[in-house]
Order: sequence, then C-alpha cells, then structure tokens
Amino acid sequence: MFAPASGTSTEITTRGSTLILPAVSIGNVPQLAVDLLINTLRMQRIGVFDSASLTPVSGPAGYDHLGPEIRSHPLEVYQTSNGEWTTLQQRSPPLPKHHRLFAREIMEYIKDGGFARVVVLASSDAALRTDALIDGSQIRTLTFNWDDDSLANRMQALSLSKLATGEGQSALAASLNQIHAAGVTRPLLKLCEQAGVPTFAMVSLVNEGDNVPDAIMLANAANAALGVAAAGDIAHWLPPRSWEWLIPTSVPSELF
Repeated sequence: MFAPASGTSTEITTRGSTLILPAVSIGNVPQLAVDLLINTLRMQRIGVFDSASLTPVSGPAGYDHLGPEIRSHPLEVYQTSNGEWTTLQQRSPPLPKHHRLFAREIMEYIKDGGFARVVVLASSDAALRTDALIDGSQIRTLTFNWDDDSLANRMQALSLSKLATGEGQSALAASLNQIHAAGVTRPLLKLCEQAGVPTFAMVSLVNEGDNVPDAIMLANAANAALGVAAAGDIAHWLPPRSWEWLIPTSVPSELF
C-alpha cells in the first residue's frame, strides 16, 4: 500500500509516469544504480510503499538532499521534478516464500498508480551464464508491449543485446530462464507481460564483490537508453553519502 510522504503536494501524481523498479538482486547492483539516479537528480521523496512481504528495516536518510528528520524505509518512492519518472528504492528483500506475493503487490501499485510504462533494473549471477551470454555486452535487455521504436534504435546504438533471441512467448520464456539470483524479477516480469504493461528490463550480468563499477555501468546504460536525465543535466554521477560504508577504506588490524 502506497502512503504519501508528509507534506507532499496533492498535485503530485504518478499517472502517465514511467516507473523505474530496481529488483533486489546479486551484488545489489540495481539499488546502487538507482541510488545514483535519485541522488544526482535530487528526486523528491513522495512516499513509501508499505508491504508486509518485506523484511523490516529503518535507518537514516539515504540521500544528501533529504533532511535529517527523514528515515529510510524498506520501500520508498521518488519522483523527478517534472513527474515524468518515478522510481522505487527497495532497501530490504522479500521474506522467504513472499516473492510472488510481493510481485502481485507491485503489480497492483502499477495499475492503481496509472503508470504508463515500467522499467525493471536487475542483476543476474554471471557464473550461471550460458555460452551465448559470455561474449558481448554484459548488460542484456528484455522488452515487451513497448511501442516506442526509438528505444530499439538507442539499444542498437549502445550495442545492448537481448537476453534471448526471437519474439513472443518463446523469447520471453527463454529470457526469464537466463535470469538468476534476481529476486522478484521473474515473477514481476511475468505479471507485467500478462497485464499488457509496456516493460523494458535491463539485466546486468555480474559476480558478487565490489559492484560499484557494475552499478555505474547500469546507470549509464539506463540513462543513455531512456533519457532519464536531459542532455547536460549530468556532468558526473553523485553517489550518496551512504556509499562511504560500501567498501572499507582499510583492513581492521584486529584481523591480524
């Protein structure tokens, strides 16, 4: 259930907006990529999504432009100033055996919010790649019900290949079979396809470790393919202060 943030203008709406959804996946690459989008574009926090399917979590504000009174929640909703882009930021995974239920909750939010399109960012375990995915771009895509021909042209210009070749249900099934350790990605994509929602998925093939470079690559690819930020708006990505805790700056002496 969506709950508007305190003090949020009643004029803010998600109807007609494109929803960017980072699925909790291996290396947390989608969450880190969305961190860059939200913090760099200074997206407004318009509310939280309350779900009993997620592991409870709370902490300080995750972004530099938010006040100290803001607390982080398991699932937050942000929006650009023009309302064109709305993004979720998920800070905790679904509880065991709750992935399909959580996917249905998100699907209801997509319908109730009147979103025009959905962009799913995910990462998949590179160790489980098939031979066909080893060569070429390590960011693969899946698109269905999307009627914007310019997206296909931009993907070609960026040398972004599909997860699987072909069209229709067989291509969708083959693509989903290529996604591993990607949380709610599979059930959510199935629901979007069944509901006829225009959907574009970008899947980063990674190994778990220092995944900051993977996140930057995914953010770059998403912005180049979709134009989330207008040309000239981003001189460079601005990581939030929370990234200071991603990688220790030194090895604790207690280890030796």
